[in-house]
Order: sequence, then C-alpha cells, then structure tokens
Amino acid sequence: MTIQQFDFDYEGGKELGKSGTASIFIDDKKVAEGKIEKTVAGRFGIDTFGVGGDSGQPVTFDYTPPFAFKGDLKEVQIKLK
Repeated sequence: MTIQQFDFDYEGGKELGKSGTASIFIDDKKVAEGKIEKTVAGRFGIDTFGVGGDSGQPVTFDYTPPFAFKGDLKEVQIKLK
C-alpha cells in the first residue's frame, strides 16, 4: 500500500494557526479524512523535515523523541502546490 496523495485544506484564510481538513488518498481513492484543529502559528518550522524519524520537537506527545520508525519506507513523494 502506498500513500499517493496527502491534501490539507487550510480553513484559516490569511490568519495563522487555524484549522484545516487533511485527506489521504491511495490509488486515487480517499481512504481517510480528519480535522486538524490547530496548525503551527508561524511561517517556518524549527525542526527539520524528517521521514521515518523524529529528532526534534514531536508532532504529538504520544511519543518521546528521538523516535525512529521501525518499518520499511519504500517510497516518499512530496508535491507542493
């Protein structure tokens, strides 16, 4: 299974730190959607963009960094639009 697309529809207009809706697509079919209540109210992050691990600030407090994904990542594609 490969996540082919991740969309985030920001609902805050020009205001920072507002909510949005995230959607995940596999084989061009939406398989998950959820509301993200708050986003980071800044124009840049203080953490690096890591794939498969988290060496800085955690995304959630459900784990403590450093955190390494134990599975296999076969491919990561990022499309900014």
